[in-house]
Amino acid sequence: MKPYLSLLLPFYLFCAGSAQAAMISNGDFQSCTLSGWSLDTDGSGDPGPTGDFAIDNNAGDCRAVLSVDDGQSASAFFANTLYQELDLSMAAGQSLWLSFDWAFFGTDGDPQIGDFFNIALNDGLGNLYGADGQLGALLQSAMNGLSSYGSGTFSVQLDSSFYNLSGWFLDFSLQEGLAIGDGLFSSLAIDNVRLDAVSTQVPEPPLPALLLLGLLLMRRRTI
Repeated sequence: MKPYLSLLLPFYLFCAGSAQAAMISNGDFQSCTLSGWSLDTDGSGDPGPTGDFAIDNNAGDCRAVLSVDDGQSASAFFANTLYQELDLSMAAGQSLWLSFDWAFFGTDGDPQIGDFFNIALNDGLGNLYGADGQLGALLQSAMNGLSSYGSGTFSVQLDSSFYNLSGWFLDFSLQEGLAIGDGLFSSLAIDNVRLDAVSTQVPEPPLPALLLLGLLLMRRRTI
């Protein structure tokens, strides 16, 4: 690569990779609280100080944890849901990307009758959707080869039908299975939840880069 082009490359990458973060409040849980999120147990709202929702604090590196455990410390009979309304506003020439880290673990992960999770977009009426704008889910413990416990990072571009809408929520739901027994529990840990409006247009080179290119070309001609 010619020297002047190698100097200009950082300028170009800076502009091409820029993204405007759409609002997810406390998506990385580094407040080590559930501030910005709403909690629901069995459709009855926040259960209060129970084992249904917690913060896992690893020396200041925090994540949210939902649990179900056949009534031993969590109170859910059906499901616990952590959710937040999404800011889907964006400008022309942008696309929306949603991402999060997840971990599903415990002692009740039988793929047939054990506990399971469901992560989806909620239209505010209880209807759940996937990233494609169709009824379904973003991620489920029975989808994408996930038949039991595991962990990973999920990232997806949202369909344009969601853009600039209001009243949509991101739901993380952990649901009780059919297995019953002492010591059976499951937990769903969530972290690094992000919603980004990313430019889909190739930007024009910034003015400082153009000036630098001109100076480099002039210097090259005089050498």
